[in-house]
Amino acid sequence: MGAGTMGLAIARLLVEKGYVVRVFDPRGVDLPETSTAVACTNLVDCVVGVDVVFEAIVEDLPAKQALFREIQRLAGSVPLASNTSTYRPSELAAGLEFPEALLVAHFFHPADVVPLVEVVPSPVTGPAALGAVRDVLTHSEKAVVTLAREVDGFLANRLQCALIREAVWLLREGVASAEEIDKAVVQGIGPRWALAGPFEVMDRGGLDVWEAVTRRLFPSLSTESSTPKEISARVARGNLGQKSGQGFYGYGDADLSPLVRLHDVLAAATPGDRPAQEDS
Repeated sequence: MGAGTMGLAIARLLVEKGYVVRVFDPRGVDLPETSTAVACTNLVDCVVGVDVVFEAIVEDLPAKQALFREIQRLAGSVPLASNTSTYRPSELAAGLEFPEALLVAHFFHPADVVPLVEVVPSPVTGPAALGAVRDVLTHSEKAVVTLAREVDGFLANRLQCALIREAVWLLREGVASAEEIDKAVVQGIGPRWALAGPFEVMDRGGLDVWEAVTRRLFPSLSTESSTPKEISARVARGNLGQKSGQGFYGYGDADLSPLVRLHDVLAAATPGDRPAQEDS
């Protein structure tokens, strides 16, 4: 459901892994000529008789809920996996006839390149729906992380927001420029975290070392709980980042997104490449 950037990438992934895929979007579906996915002209043809439905429409709660109600009217308790990055599955399932059929399967852009998919069941998600969605993702060679309970932002966005909050604070306090802060991530913790997550980094560095580091630093870290003015002010001016030509940086038509380098980065980030030793 949905033929935008994320929806088409999910469809592309599933086709590559051998699935028969139907795609529907009320605005129309523009599939590449080489795609074997089927573009449906109506919702009935798209959902009746399928094994799993992946939803990637606009991030609007009433729109998603209305779509899920219509899908269940047509296809009963078919497993529904929402690609939302905003809403808890219990919110999405409110008012559904079969709430046990719904869960979140949160892909990351580009969905056919980034390995991670966060699977988030609601308190009432049934084992049949959860198993069906996980089976599709596992067969598609995705790195599936299943949350034990729902939480706002799931895992990756909460971790990402914690880093962004501290990065903005460092910029505001004049500790370093945006360029220098980005360089510290890209050339420092970024490559390490492509190979080992925070808990392994702590283990390899020594928990005694990290006990001392956290004791010293945690009290001084940013605890801001509202959207930083450094972001809001730019949005108010229409400086939305690369898509508007100006954000924290200026962009020209020739500037390529770092996403184009993901294939090389991810090829290097394999378990066999993990370093034997980590420090703090």
